[in-house]
Amino acid sequence: MYFKVFNLFFYMGIAALTYLNVYFKNVGLTSSQIGFINSVAKGVSLVILPLWGMISDYYKISKRLLIIAVLGAMLASLTFLLTDSFYMIMLVMSVFFIFWSPIIPLADAQLLGYLGKNGNQYGKYRVWGSLGYTLLVPIIGYLIEQTTATNLFYYMGVIFFISLFTVRKLPTSNVTLEIANVKDFKKLLKRGKLLKFILFIFFINLTLSTNNIFFPLYVIDHGGGETLIGLALMIAAASEMFIFHYSDGIIERFDLKYIFLISALAFALRWFLLASFPISMVFLGSQLLHSITFGLLHAVSVDFINLICGDKFKATGQNLYATTKGISSIVGSSIGGIIYGSLGGSILYFYLSLVALVTGLIYFTFLNSRDKVVAVEN
Repeated sequence: MYFKVFNLFFYMGIAALTYLNVYFKNVGLTSSQIGFINSVAKGVSLVILPLWGMISDYYKISKRLLIIAVLGAMLASLTFLLTDSFYMIMLVMSVFFIFWSPIIPLADAQLLGYLGKNGNQYGKYRVWGSLGYTLLVPIIGYLIEQTTATNLFYYMGVIFFISLFTVRKLPTSNVTLEIANVKDFKKLLKRGKLLKFILFIFFINLTLSTNNIFFPLYVIDHGGGETLIGLALMIAAASEMFIFHYSDGIIERFDLKYIFLISALAFALRWFLLASFPISMVFLGSQLLHSITFGLLHAVSVDFINLICGDKFKATGQNLYATTKGISSIVGSSIGGIIYGSLGGSILYFYLSLVALVTGLIYFTFLNSRDKVVAVEN
């Protein structure tokens, strides 16, 4: 139960974080600068993440590290209040992501260790995060629109402070955030099915992470406000809750090949609608596809990594999955900012739609096996 409570409050913090780029826009940063700040911060966190893993492995204190990470994220979020300079914002953003980046991997490692062989139940715990996000994201959007985006950091500080108490109640587990060495990565990547999946995730997540950064700016540039952004994101989060709750049944019933194809096609449709019809109705309606594009894809991917890597490389596989998403986010942030700034948001979303469509069709036709998910022997 405590894992559910932690997800509930922590993802409320993610709801607040959603408006961070809106704040950057309000203080005068360009879309290219916003993309660059996000890519640098994520790059720094990706480099630092192995240090968290080494400390966790050596001292076996993953729960304490989770507390430190949440505390650090809380303090860093309040530091944004002290500056509106481009370079200082980039520095604070980098520090924030150093503490932010290990929170979900640490929490997921604890949860998967707690679930043991019932790892396919992950979605039923993750759905509480969607609930917390859904409840708070429209409220924060409305409050920011009625007051000022600067208040965002007070909201984040309070939410992270509450999250600290929920972390302390999590069951203690011997599971750690294992960061694999290069040899382990090479061993995994020799498994053709996993390598093809990682390539698929890289390009699909590139489109999603780019949207996560620029969607709020896209809405504002087409006459919307923070309240509309909040409503859209609330619909997205609510739509994924159903998928997370029933993800274990979907995994057992359907062939992986078709699940990934449907997700990719839903991505392509979602981005195409945003590119072609940048109006309030589409901003809201297209978010219903989030259930398939993020909810279904993430729940299935987490379980698929566990199955295909086997017990010996389970943690390494999850780290490879997270690292791939991190790298694709860096690429999406930087390239997306350049395209948005020079060609506009509609062209950016058209490109994202094309990438998702091509990636899904190639993976379905040429790369993915016809077999259902089976564990690979070590």
